[in-house]
Amino acid sequence: MSLLEVKDLYSGYGKVEVLFGVSFKIEPGKSLGIVGPNGVGKSTLLKTIVGEISPKSGSISLNGIDVLGKGPEDIVRLGLCLVPEGRQIFGGLSVTENLQLGLTGRKDKSTSKKALDKVKEIFPVLTSHAKHQAGMLSGGQQQQLAIARALIADPKILLLDEPSLGLSPTVIKDVFDQLKSIISNGTSVVIVEQRAHLVTSFADETLIMRNGKIQARITPEDAKDELKLKHAYFGSDN
Repeated sequence: MSLLEVKDLYSGYGKVEVLFGVSFKIEPGKSLGIVGPNGVGKSTLLKTIVGEISPKSGSISLNGIDVLGKGPEDIVRLGLCLVPEGRQIFGGLSVTENLQLGLTGRKDKSTSKKALDKVKEIFPVLTSHAKHQAGMLSGGQQQQLAIARALIADPKILLLDEPSLGLSPTVIKDVFDQLKSIISNGTSVVIVEQRAHLVTSFADETLIMRNGKIQARITPEDAKDELKLKHAYFGSDN
């Protein structure tokens, strides 16, 4: 059984349809990339999966459980968390207070301290800046805090929307190295990005989106072929 399975998903905003028959699945402990130009429906896909947008039709299942119609909080408790674009941390609260907010999504509160210790092990900056206001952190530190806050909810699968946005190349490498550690600990990861080269060499499989559809599926080996990647990303006529 797949951990997350999306079948023939149609979704959008009001009468404006954005997604047209999107289907994919991801197994436990695996990584999946979703890339494509701006405006092709990547963020809409994530928001639909986590219950922020109601789909027109299709199905979404997590560990075999149908999550359509469930609210975002219920979906978090089932083991699926989103790190949204722009991080959306609480800048006026301390790093520790932001992390404590993440604990509200945990089923088992008795292991909260262990969860805090684990994310601080993955992201040491959270210990050294524990009492600092989150809004005073650098962009890279805020991104690490946002990921850690989601991890504390003990997700089976972590969705990230543009995790490289606004970060320097060095910080991006650090964030992706930390994501490798998260995956090695058994959490599946779905990464949405505009920067195809970041994800195609990182993920076990990468989906190329155009016009609200999955147009191609790329492996890390495929990513070494620049012409093939360009055709997949922009279309065969480019």
